[in-house]
Amino acid sequence: MKTFAGLRIHDIVENFSDTLIRIAIQQTKNMSEAEDIVQEVYMSLMKQRDFFDDEAHLKGWLIKVTYNKCKDYFKLSRVRKNIPITEEMTFMAKEEQSILPEIFELELEETTIVYLHYYEGYKIAEIANLLEMKVNTVSSKLRRLRMKLRFILEEGS
Repeated sequence: MKTFAGLRIHDIVENFSDTLIRIAIQQTKNMSEAEDIVQEVYMSLMKQRDFFDDEAHLKGWLIKVTYNKCKDYFKLSRVRKNIPITEEMTFMAKEEQSILPEIFELELEETTIVYLHYYEGYKIAEIANLLEMKVNTVSSKLRRLRMKLRFILEEGS
C-alpha cells in the first residue's frame, strides 16, 4: 500500500479532510464543489511519489494544492453558487459557525489568509510560502484584515 510521509492514504484522509473541506468551502461557498475539489486533491496526491519530509510538509502541500484547485474552479466557472453555510457546516464548532458569515464577506485570498492563520495556526511566513506571496504582503494584509473584521463584527452588533 502506498504511503506518504509514513501515512497511508486512509490516515491522510482521516487527518486532513476537515481542514481541506473548510478551505474549499471558504473559497467556493458550496459544499458539493468543495468535496469535489478535495477529491481532486487526493487524486493528485495519489499521482505523487512520496517526496514529503514529514507530516507537516504533507499538510502544507495538501493545503497549497487545495487552494490552487479552488483558484482553478473560479477560472472555469465564473458563477458562484451560494448554499446556506449553517446547513452545510454542521461539523464545525458553534463558535466557528458564528463568525463564518463575516469571514465570507472578505475577498477569496483574504479568507484563506485568515483561515490559515487563525484556524490552522500557520505563521505569516508559512502562509506566504503556501500562497506564494511575500511575507510583508501577508503581514500587511493580515493587519488590514483584522481591522476590517473588527469593523464588520462591531457593525453587526
